[in-house]
Amino acid sequence: MKLKAIIFGMAVASMFSMPVLANMGASVQEMPVLERGVSPTQILANGHPKRFQVNIDQPTTLRVSSEHFAGVSSQGNQIKAILYDDTGNRVAEASSPRGHFQLQRQLQPGNYELEVSGWSLGGNAEALSNRYELHVAY
Repeated sequence: MKLKAIIFGMAVASMFSMPVLANMGASVQEMPVLERGVSPTQILANGHPKRFQVNIDQPTTLRVSSEHFAGVSSQGNQIKAILYDDTGNRVAEASSPRGHFQLQRQLQPGNYELEVSGWSLGGNAEALSNRYELHVAY
């Protein structure tokens, strides 16, 4: 039974990864914009990164942190964020083996891309343990 569940999970994951692979050359305008405040709830998509556009219009300090639902354990959740500038250079990185990264970086005006990836050892797609929100300030 476990083997069937694993095979089914791989089949479902491959269905969702195809649009991601086809969209690798997408322009910045097609990515969701990460605004100040709290993002909509996201799901750790075991190895499939999510990308967000961050537009900075004046010199500032960007602070991004991930948070899980209160009362839900994030034990076993690996999460990582990488911030890229508009030329694709990595400008900041943060990760956590406990599901709560904190990224902070002084930035000049420009368009940036935040890539969030990770996995949950114990959760399936319906589990609350692999859901997170991004808290953004700049």
